[in-house]
Amino acid sequence: MRLDADRERLGPDAQDITLVQFRARVGRGSSAAKTWLLDQSVVAGVGNLLADETLWQARISPRRSADDLDDDELAVLRRALRAATRRAILRGGVPTGSFIPARKRGGHCPRCGAELDRATVGGRTTYWCRTNSGSCSDGEARSLRPPRPWP
Repeated sequence: MRLDADRERLGPDAQDITLVQFRARVGRGSSAAKTWLLDQSVVAGVGNLLADETLWQARISPRRSADDLDDDELAVLRRALRAATRRAILRGGVPTGSFIPARKRGGHCPRCGAELDRATVGGRTTYWCRTNSGSCSDGEARSLRPPRPWP
């Protein structure tokens, strides 16, 4: 077993990945969005908890096919990933956020109160809110949407 990763095989760091890199790396293939986020050769530094928090913040199902995400959704997902990564770094590298405390059997969505779904995605236990893709209405995901393009 090798514990030191081959750095040449790692993708760009989650905190530093550009939107162009993110779209090219994450927005491809028929695998689930969470699977792409967990692949260290795609984006380095994303673990299971950070992936769930990021997808919840972006209101994207972890099971959704990556190639089904449009450019705006990929921009929202990248913004959510960078924000969640920043929060984790500020707290000593521990993924924290609104979703992490609810991420358990019988847990409920911090936005809408719906019971969280649980399944294995990308080989990892995954929690998400079934209504996450739009019915929760606290405005949190809207604040992550990219600004409108200049005329």
